[in-house]
Amino acid sequence: MRGFLAGGFAFLAAAAFAAGDASAATGDWTQYGFTADGRRNNTQETILSRKTVAQLTPKWSANIPVGSSSAAVANGIVYVGSTDNHLYAFDANTGAPVWQAATGAPIKSSPAVADGVVYVGSNDGRVYAFDAETGAVRWSTQIGTGNNDDLVEAPVAVAHGLVYAGTTDGNMLALSATTGAVKWTKTFVFSGESLAPAVAHGIVYFANDMAGEVDALDARTGASVWMQRTSLYGFVNSPAVDRGVIYRKSADGIISALDARTGVERWHTGIRGTDEGSFAIGKGHLYTASGNAMLSDVNTATGTVKYDLFIHQGVDAAPALANGVLYIGSWYSQGAFSVKAFDTANGQILWSAATDKIGAAPTVSNGMLYVGSAGHFTAYGLP
Repeated sequence: MRGFLAGGFAFLAAAAFAAGDASAATGDWTQYGFTADGRRNNTQETILSRKTVAQLTPKWSANIPVGSSSAAVANGIVYVGSTDNHLYAFDANTGAPVWQAATGAPIKSSPAVADGVVYVGSNDGRVYAFDAETGAVRWSTQIGTGNNDDLVEAPVAVAHGLVYAGTTDGNMLALSATTGAVKWTKTFVFSGESLAPAVAHGIVYFANDMAGEVDALDARTGASVWMQRTSLYGFVNSPAVDRGVIYRKSADGIISALDARTGVERWHTGIRGTDEGSFAIGKGHLYTASGNAMLSDVNTATGTVKYDLFIHQGVDAAPALANGVLYIGSWYSQGAFSVKAFDTANGQILWSAATDKIGAAPTVSNGMLYVGSAGHFTAYGLP
């Protein structure tokens, strides 16, 4: 290992405006949710599997502090934001530095890559666009004040020429991916924490964690399609869309499924995992880990809980799902910190490695696992 320093019409009318990015088919993980719909499932991963994951070993490491910025991978380069006010680009396989670019404040937002550009939010209240190969600034747009209550901390999402971002003061925006010009703005009830948007079938979904509200907006215009507000205690996950259904999780351990076109609830179910934590979705199952060290598998069609397991690992970041394996990092694990791989079939541990405190969701791409922690950014691969 080596180191170095308003109506359902929009759903049908914009069916062609589906979430996604061109490079995802290669196994690249180009934005926080893998694609803009937020499922956090690399459906193209073929190298890491239940049979091979036990062989994972550290391949390289960079001594940079990572807060909650989850890495993006595109065209052989991995990008990650740091709390030292920089976005870093490394060779995805060797860890060789490619470039680094400064922002005006720590980066807790997760980057997204599309059409040769890397987009990321910063705690100076700006969204930045950098050339993916050189790190040169293409544009930066001020969307928040940069004060403590108006930051850009959530992952950005990119779909079909627009960048979607939110601020901790409850502003949700769509920016031109080419110029950074603001296309539309929507202001919600004060949220306290901005959650990553999800984009699918011409609609962008935002979850307001303090108000217990999900808003569906026309992705091109920002016009309201529907809004659903509940008495659930806050949201602790970014929404995700799969097969015409949007899923969300509340802080008191309630997972609910809403019709993505209308907002009508299809089902809700309680799990033993509460507090922090988010989820990943694949093949009819929703996997979620939580701050009280529970791992749950929920059937997406019915809401039936397949298992609730105590995993001795407190989590406040989303898992990554790939090829039948779930990767989870911890902010505590039996007096230490670790990243682990679990078999989705039964929740059993397949692999584990010691780390320092992890607040960022892992990324799996092309046979590599990337994990950011309080003191290091580490890449694991097969021997």
